[in-house]
Amino acid sequence: MRPDTWAMFADPAILRFFGQGLQETITLSLVSIFLSFAVALLFALGRLSKRWYVRWPSIAYIEMVRALPVLLLIVYFGIKGSSLFRPIFGPDFDLPRFWAGVLGLSMYTSAVLAEIIRAGIIALPRGQTEAASALGLDYYRSMRYVVLPQALRLMVPAMMSQLTTIIKDTSLVGTIGVFELLRQGRVIYTQFFNPIEVFLFVAVVYFVVCFTLSQISRRLELQAPREARIKLEEVKLRDQVA
Repeated sequence: MRPDTWAMFADPAILRFFGQGLQETITLSLVSIFLSFAVALLFALGRLSKRWYVRWPSIAYIEMVRALPVLLLIVYFGIKGSSLFRPIFGPDFDLPRFWAGVLGLSMYTSAVLAEIIRAGIIALPRGQTEAASALGLDYYRSMRYVVLPQALRLMVPAMMSQLTTIIKDTSLVGTIGVFELLRQGRVIYTQFFNPIEVFLFVAVVYFVVCFTLSQISRRLELQAPREARIKLEEVKLRDQVA
């Protein structure tokens, strides 16, 4: 360790440099969570479908993607992302590294969120769907107006927890050249030759952000019904095993 380099962390220029990395990290996380939620909702409803040709492809996507390392997906889109989209956007299309990272993070997160959404729907009392049927609502309208609005409230804590996970996973996006928080730290320590001090500073920033989100998630989770908490906890455990 080099104690003489600690003073650099009070330099406004250095703090702004780290702030740019933190901003990139937060932006990556928010864009990924919103994009993955839209995809996850489709696959969660597909997995709950009674039609086998909808249910089985949804199950295959969820289980296969959850079993893949996040880094593998990020690197894949970083290398092959441009060629995947050239048939749509033209032969000169070049996928930005930011969006390659978003696609990698979103693909994995969508599979995890699909299980969270499914657990939230299953956790609702059966009487809710029966009441919707008694009112004459079909499957799609009962999902839209009765089931999903209530299930989303149960899913908020788990989604906040997943946002915390995405923020930590953004550190992997630096492997394809995105200058997020950790990558900014690497730029600093290659110039000042103080990796331990830089990594400690970056770790403190990650801790403050993630600890704040985890506390918010915990408070929201305590407000959810006990049965819903059990269902969502089962999903978290299965995701950790995967």
